[in-house]
Amino acid sequence: MKLVTKILLLGFILSLSTMVAAGKYNSIINVGDPMPIFNGLPSISGENLSSEDLNEEVIVLVSLANHCPWVRGMDKDLVSLANSFDNKSVRFIGLSMNHREDDRLPAMKVHAKNYGYSFDYIFDESQDLGRKLGATRTPKYFVFDKERKLVYTGALYDSTAKMNDDGTVKHINGDPTQFYVHDAITALLDGNEVLTKETRAHGCTVKYAQ
Repeated sequence: MKLVTKILLLGFILSLSTMVAAGKYNSIINVGDPMPIFNGLPSISGENLSSEDLNEEVIVLVSLANHCPWVRGMDKDLVSLANSFDNKSVRFIGLSMNHREDDRLPAMKVHAKNYGYSFDYIFDESQDLGRKLGATRTPKYFVFDKERKLVYTGALYDSTAKMNDDGTVKHINGDPTQFYVHDAITALLDGNEVLTKETRAHGCTVKYAQ
């Protein structure tokens, strides 16, 4: 076999392996992949958070952006969801990674106070964690089990909410009927399989530095 043919064949095999590794709506991470390791990311609490600090059975990472109307549209539902698992071994972590001033740590603290965030909210200045998660939209959810394997990624529920300029909130497909993140968490806590593993996340595009 000629060298050129071998190189082309190798490239094809590698491309197939990449396709297998990626999810349907995520070109980076797939269900079953390990949670990316992160170290010393600053939180609105004033402390730094690392992946090794997490001891809960379920970890929920969600990409956020204060300026995004899709984030603000589901903020109350996110807070309500996090509070509903307050006495369970579940940890919610909001992740901001845009470099806009209104998405940085000082603005994150204000936003969290205004919307009643009771969970960790960290800033990924390097955007490294966001890239490893394949977080291209805000909001986008990533649910990991006690072995830190991804079991669900995508939207909060089946009808994304958006905040209008007048402060009202509207679900794009009427009231939600399927609550993907809630159901994934509940399944894990009950020792059951997560049935819906991936959905398309609608929202604002994350602006990554070149």
